[in-house]
Amino acid sequence: MKQVLIINITRMGDLVQMGTLLARLQEEWPGAAVDLIVDRQFTPVASMLNGLRDVVAYDFHALIDESRACVKDAVALYREVAAWARDLHERRYDRIINLTFNRPSALLAEYVGAPDIRGARSAWDGGTVIDNPWMAYFTDIHQIRRINRFNLVDVYAMGGSRPGSFAPLSVTAPAESGDWACRFLSSSDQPHLEWIAVQAGASDVMKAWRPQHFGAALARLSAAWTGGILFIGSASEQETIAQVIQVYREGGGRNAMRNAAGRTTLAQLVALLAQCRLLLTNDTGPMHLAVGVRTPVIDLSVGHVDFQETGPYGPGHWVLQPDLDCAPCGFEQVCPHQACKDRIPIDAVSDVMRHVLGKGPAPTVAPGFRLYRSDVDEDQLGAFHLAAGREDPTIAWYAAFWRRYWYERFSGRPSKRPAPAGSPPDADTASAHAETLLPVLEGLCRRADHIVRLAGQMPVSAHTIQSLQHEQAQERERAVHAGMAAWITRPLTTTFLRDLHQDNVQGLVRMARHHADAYRRWRDETLAVSRLVSTAQRAPKRLSMMTGSPQAVIG
Repeated sequence: MKQVLIINITRMGDLVQMGTLLARLQEEWPGAAVDLIVDRQFTPVASMLNGLRDVVAYDFHALIDESRACVKDAVALYREVAAWARDLHERRYDRIINLTFNRPSALLAEYVGAPDIRGARSAWDGGTVIDNPWMAYFTDIHQIRRINRFNLVDVYAMGGSRPGSFAPLSVTAPAESGDWACRFLSSSDQPHLEWIAVQAGASDVMKAWRPQHFGAALARLSAAWTGGILFIGSASEQETIAQVIQVYREGGGRNAMRNAAGRTTLAQLVALLAQCRLLLTNDTGPMHLAVGVRTPVIDLSVGHVDFQETGPYGPGHWVLQPDLDCAPCGFEQVCPHQACKDRIPIDAVSDVMRHVLGKGPAPTVAPGFRLYRSDVDEDQLGAFHLAAGREDPTIAWYAAFWRRYWYERFSGRPSKRPAPAGSPPDADTASAHAETLLPVLEGLCRRADHIVRLAGQMPVSAHTIQSLQHEQAQERERAVHAGMAAWITRPLTTTFLRDLHQDNVQGLVRMARHHADAYRRWRDETLAVSRLVSTAQRAPKRLSMMTGSPQAVIG
């Protein structure tokens, strides 16, 4: 029997998003025993996931606090964790999947040990390396998020296992929680009332639609729907909920209401979501719980949230995103205006709710925002289709191009998803950009090979090597700046930078060879992509990213 250990210790939503990975592991290795390491506070979530043999909990937040406060020295902390993990080490796992990309989790993965470690693991010098291409892509997304079209659910599944048949997220609450939910929502005068759930708050105010907008949208819905409204969230969101209700009442809303925020266990929350017709929400952990119990989600994607990464997975959900050049903004960006929160029209949100409830059509005109419908694509991955609004044609073309390119490169199999039609809107400037960059990359490769030769000579000419490395660094800085300036080269430049610095090798010669290999891959892949784009210009057919030649339509 195969044994797999998953390390996932950061957020509740990340745990729920493992559902497809758990299903895919059973498809790859039927009967595999899968264990999960979580932070102690997330044990209730882990207990509702399907496909786990054992949930192993530890108070990692306390460990981090003790480390920062220097309550114990590093050696003592390491010994405590090593003693706790000794039993895991003795289980002799066949594979470890580390979905927490930090140094402590990398040390833990290396200590427990397995012949196949995917995700973060320790380098020989205590640093962190990531070997699996899908897991490495996860660390690159923040640089290319405008054109990323892989949901993290699929990145986890293909990185931890492999491509396969579509598998939805799944969470299961205990039966007693379902009974409790029925009692909580029951009404003596309206025993069969239908309910919708609303989460108006979020862990980060940057990614929350304005409370007054929630209230106005719900008031507009009440004119066409007589069911109940259930508010969910944490106890800290009571003020937000009060603002929503005030605006709702002022707008003439008269639906029945229940407030469950901060008043349920996690299992009870899951059971409540399972009873609801839909969930209107910001990007939150409960959004993924709703997906896991097959409740349709309407996701309001504002702030630094990118629904392409973390939106509701699988068919049957809807996403509204503001149509702004700055959306989504960067994680570390402090926005002075937060205009995105006012670009999603209140009427549009109400109309989408009415559509999900079977009370009207979905919006087809979308000034100021985009409406997406979630689905499953030809490669059995989660996808979002534009239902209303407009996308930047250049972004749309490169998003489709790179989606196929990475899928075929990482999986080693042809994509069934159609290639973008014709050539990119910036075809002429893109080709010129690549042609200008390629000679620079060729020069970097030659200098890197020269450094390899010098490093292998005895005695080593340290001064000469240092001088060449200085020249290399200056030229590399210019090349990286140019490579990041266009979508035809930015993804490969991002990959190169990560590849270059993941130098898990010892010795001057090996280090020099590692760097030379990184430069060579950067040059070769830039050349291959340039040729693919040129081929699209000459013959606007569907291209195979694996061969670069026009192919017949598949699927």
